[in-house]
Amino acid sequence: MTKDARHSDRLGTLAVHAGLDPRANEGAVSMPIYQSVTFAAPDTEGLEAVNSGRARGFVYSRVRNPTVMAAEQRLAALEGAQSAALFASGMAAVTGALAPLLQAGDELVALPDIYGVTLRYFTELLPRQGVTVRWAASLAPEDVAACITEKTKVIYAETPTNPLVRIVNLAALATIAHAAGAKLVVDGTLGGPMNQRPLELGADLLIHSATKYLNGHGDVLAGAVCGTRAELRAVRSFSQANGGVMDPHAAWLLMRGMATYSLRMARHNENGQRLAAFLAAHPAVGKVYYPGLPSHDDHALAVKQMTGFGGLMSFEMASPEAARHVVDATRLFAIGPSVGGVESLISQPGNTSHYSVPPETRREMGIGDTLVRISAGIEEAEDLIEDLTQALEGCK
Repeated sequence: MTKDARHSDRLGTLAVHAGLDPRANEGAVSMPIYQSVTFAAPDTEGLEAVNSGRARGFVYSRVRNPTVMAAEQRLAALEGAQSAALFASGMAAVTGALAPLLQAGDELVALPDIYGVTLRYFTELLPRQGVTVRWAASLAPEDVAACITEKTKVIYAETPTNPLVRIVNLAALATIAHAAGAKLVVDGTLGGPMNQRPLELGADLLIHSATKYLNGHGDVLAGAVCGTRAELRAVRSFSQANGGVMDPHAAWLLMRGMATYSLRMARHNENGQRLAAFLAAHPAVGKVYYPGLPSHDDHALAVKQMTGFGGLMSFEMASPEAARHVVDATRLFAIGPSVGGVESLISQPGNTSHYSVPPETRREMGIGDTLVRISAGIEEAEDLIEDLTQALEGCK
């Protein structure tokens, strides 16, 4: 970190300077890409010192790489965490966070509104490893508490959720988890450090699909786990053995993306609020799911727990045909998966985020074929509203 950045804890300054000291990189004001697998040691004694942890250095990029480390330091600074570990994807980060905490015979309590591939991991892969997943009946803390047993090791939550943008009471879940001797693991991808701080609310580990808002440009797959140094030791050990680490060029792209994070997130928040208000007032649109709207079921909790509400929202149309029409008729919105990029995206979640979830399970989750999801980018809000206006013409 540069000298000036050490004297600031403001997000916008940390986003630009944290993790980079030009004096340690030949004066470079952009972090160099150390595209090398192997790093030569000066002698055997020096190699042994690095291997043992007695000296700082680099040996092999699967274990540690300067560019990746700089990006980890920047993210940790943004989250106010002691440490962060980067992975090759968001799902690699999910497995990297959970694997050190669970073994055969343990139980994980999951909240029901989670990302489709995470749901698949919990229903297909964890049981094969001898881990029992107990599903809370709802997001309510009392329903989570009802699932706790002496075998519970982890409570897993996502907030805001995708695609219904529900908000989970993190402080209450932290109290429940810690009373049971369990860890609270939170996927905070859709909140981000500008809008919410799960670690400050009691989460033990925070997961990001850094592909989304943190990178923000749709050009890199990235995952991250943030927490204390003690918690991250086991996470790093797993990633080094599992091999799902981030490569240096991806870390450089992520670092560049994080430099403008606070500027982009402010526009995402603004556009999200304006588009949600527009959709809520449109006669062809049914229920709108966006925590910044007073009509949202979790609005009061969102106001208490968050400082901004992001660019993700979803809304109901009168029929599956109407939903498909709106998606296909947009011109500025691209049809595709993912969220949190500079470009606005639109889709039906059944075709994207929850495609791998069986239709009957999707319906039980409240994700039907009439649902449309929007990820508001950073374009001018007026242009996005004009595009939605023409796409909604003729829908009832």
